[in-house]
Amino acid sequence: MRNGWRAGIAALLCAGMLAGCGKSVEADASLVYVDKKGAVTSVDVESLDVNTYDETEFEAFVDEAVEEYNAVNGKNSVKSEGITVEEGVAKLQMKYKTAEDYAAFNGIEFYAGTVVDSLAAGYTYDTDFVKVEDGTVTGTAAKQEIYAGEGLKVVIIRSNTNVQVEGKICYVSTENVRLAGPDSVSIRDGYTPQDGAYTAGTEDGGAEVSGGDAAAGVKENGSFETQVYTFIVYK
Repeated sequence: MRNGWRAGIAALLCAGMLAGCGKSVEADASLVYVDKKGAVTSVDVESLDVNTYDETEFEAFVDEAVEEYNAVNGKNSVKSEGITVEEGVAKLQMKYKTAEDYAAFNGIEFYAGTVVDSLAAGYTYDTDFVKVEDGTVTGTAAKQEIYAGEGLKVVIIRSNTNVQVEGKICYVSTENVRLAGPDSVSIRDGYTPQDGAYTAGTEDGGAEVSGGDAAAGVKENGSFETQVYTFIVYK
């Protein structure tokens, strides 16, 4: 899909099927989770206008988008794990075979792999970074330090959303990023890594996810593409 199924969701928003076109919604957050093999699980959450929302039509739209994508890119490249609706909130969970599938299907720039491979792919780490230990900022970091690290992986994304990795974050870029736990960040305009105070088990921004059981735990503030590249370096 050229612009991804998110474009269709945006159309539904503006048509009144989902509440709050152009506005932030208070709900459990959308989330992108990357496992150790590079597969991606996403959870997308939207507030509903129960008077106009047609769940069946929305689910059919998603199924059609998945079928169209897989017809071109291979069986099970993308899978819908279903839509749930509770108390005026819809949650759509999707699984993607690779980071490339997530990027192509959603129309969002997204990379997941090793730091070395990201450099070969043309990404440059020309931004400010902080060093992270156990979900806490411990100081600033230069890109040369990241380049020299052994066995480091990275997620690079241009989207206001929440990201969790299977591992521990070692470095993160500073623009519009807040640490939400040892393995997760929340990306929103104006966030900084020092925002909030992460405490294990009580984080407001943390998204407690294990393996494929992706679930969201921060407040939604839009999860569409931005101009800012966020780098999440982990091991």
